[in-house]
Amino acid sequence: MDLKFGFSMNPSDLSEVRDVGRAAERAGYDRVGVWDSPALFHDPWVTLASLAEHTERIRIGTWVTNPLTRHPVVTASAAAALDELAPGRVVLGIGTGDSGVYNLARTAAPLEALREYVEAVRSLLTDGVATWQGGTLRMRPAANPVPIWVSAHGARSIRMAGRIGDGVIFGLGVSPEVVTECRAMLARGADEAGRDAAELEQWYTAPWYVDTDRVKAREGALWHVASLAHHIARSGVVGKFIPERMAEGVLELGNAYDLMSHGDPSESLRAEYRALARSSGVADYLIDRFTISGTPEECAGRVLAAAEAGAERHDCANDSPPGSLGDRPDAWANAVMPLLTPHIERTLHA
Repeated sequence: MDLKFGFSMNPSDLSEVRDVGRAAERAGYDRVGVWDSPALFHDPWVTLASLAEHTERIRIGTWVTNPLTRHPVVTASAAAALDELAPGRVVLGIGTGDSGVYNLARTAAPLEALREYVEAVRSLLTDGVATWQGGTLRMRPAANPVPIWVSAHGARSIRMAGRIGDGVIFGLGVSPEVVTECRAMLARGADEAGRDAAELEQWYTAPWYVDTDRVKAREGALWHVASLAHHIARSGVVGKFIPERMAEGVLELGNAYDLMSHGDPSESLRAEYRALARSSGVADYLIDRFTISGTPEECAGRVLAAAEAGAERHDCANDSPPGSLGDRPDAWANAVMPLLTPHIERTLHA
């Protein structure tokens, strides 16, 4: 196996993001991502520039930006500038848009718009010129390759990632059966474009909750599944590999999620999410499919089971408020990664 780990975080405090990034580099993480949600957090590119100057090895980038709030030249130019600060370390995650667009009175971009945007940004970064919406765009290209990873939460977007992405960010869970479905759909999309899916970097995102007390870990994860259900609910369950018996409960929970508190819901709201997940009958299903939660040994076992199905790159969806951005990555690095050291490519730093 060739296990790698990374995580995303909200840019709510620049100093804290820098500290967490440095700690992640020391711990042996492969990459860290920064959210693009301007109504809630600081600008991701300003944050990433600061992070670039305080790290040396770890890959950094948006996790994720979108086609609606930033012109292709704006995104490509920002990525090229960041590459000057962190040569060869920049990655660009792009999706249809979630809190970053819904909180600006918009809705997610159509997949065709995502395709056009990704292709325009890549062309600008590599060649300095692109055609977009009938016009010609120009800029100074990046000095180094900047891979674009497409965020995918359904079968159609996974196929698109296979056709146009340098990589894919899977948001449909980490259970082995779902990993198998995702990989098959990615291969289908890659085949349609005459590409090899094995050459695309594949990341599986899921929140991590690790504790010596299994019940405490799963209870901590339970509120978080409302956010994950929201990704399903906003466009329906078709193509999301949701069992029919679970569909109604997933939609009910997802539709109840409040994006204005994304990343930092109140304790009372977390309690409401937990209660609704239980009453709708989807609590255990969502925890088991969409999170890695439990004791260190259980979490390590979940990673290895997913890896056997083909998921070797794991990303923590780190919905944590200011002051605790590093808590879950630290717990993972201290308690779970040592159990997986024989399977991790990068040597852990002291």
